[in-house]
Amino acid sequence: MNPQLSTIALGVVLACASQFAAAQATVTVTQQGNGNTSFAEQFPSSTPAYVTATITQIGNHNHVGGPGGTTDGIRQIEANNVYVDVLQNGTGNNAGVTQHRIGGVPTEDFITQIGNANSATFRVESSSDIPSRIEQTGNRNVTDIVQVEAGTGSTSSLQNGNDNRVAVFQRGTSYTGPGLRQTGDGNVASVFMDQVSFGGPGIRQTGTHNSASAVQTDTQESGISIDQIGAGNRVAASLYGSATVQYDYDSIDIDQDGIGNQADVILRGLSNAVTVGQHGKLNTAIVRQIGEGYVANVSQVGNGNTTNIYQH
Repeated sequence: MNPQLSTIALGVVLACASQFAAAQATVTVTQQGNGNTSFAEQFPSSTPAYVTATITQIGNHNHVGGPGGTTDGIRQIEANNVYVDVLQNGTGNNAGVTQHRIGGVPTEDFITQIGNANSATFRVESSSDIPSRIEQTGNRNVTDIVQVEAGTGSTSSLQNGNDNRVAVFQRGTSYTGPGLRQTGDGNVASVFMDQVSFGGPGIRQTGTHNSASAVQTDTQESGISIDQIGAGNRVAASLYGSATVQYDYDSIDIDQDGIGNQADVILRGLSNAVTVGQHGKLNTAIVRQIGEGYVANVSQVGNGNTTNIYQH
């Protein structure tokens, strides 16, 4: 059975191409429900380009731009081989996109939201190779991704549950990161990256009201891994490499399983490694490394344990 598309649904599509463009720019909009809005604005350059924006909305009062939208909707400006796919199924979901100059090689970027009152955006600016994927299932989840230069940038965010928050900001070049996955309710994850190559933060949260933040700058062949299972766990991890050294080989690995555990790690230097495992309740680990070749391993099993390590 093919449900009839509602006449109340609103789709506004602007597809603008230069008169010199020898390229195809395609926008396909399908809206089923009531009060949905969609905007797409494309400006292919004079070089051959294949610009695609596919918007599918099933439900009521979903917006790709427009009223309640997180940005002004899909925009792609100057493009070559780009691809955007937005699917929203539910009520009151908001999605943006906004890319800038882009360049050759197709992108992976697509936004999928299933549920109610979810919000997803990613803005890219000038770049090439910008796979940004957002998938949200549940209610009132929010994901915001900004990539600025975004050359070979890769971001993936998966949220399943309610009231989860993800914020990612990348300034310079990055490869293979970050990746974020949240399952549960009320979890928060944030990542800041700048000049990161071959390795970035990975955050996985399962449970309720867990919080994880990762900062990584000026690194190659380095990474941050955060895995949280339980409720009310907190992680703050910062990794600072050297802009003058080709390979840093730094790593932070934090694993929390329990309730109310806290880990605070700052690593600055070369070839340093920190591993923290917390299993229980209300454990606290604080680690600082400044220099080269330091290793710290922390294992806390039980409740109310505290560890402080400072290597320099």
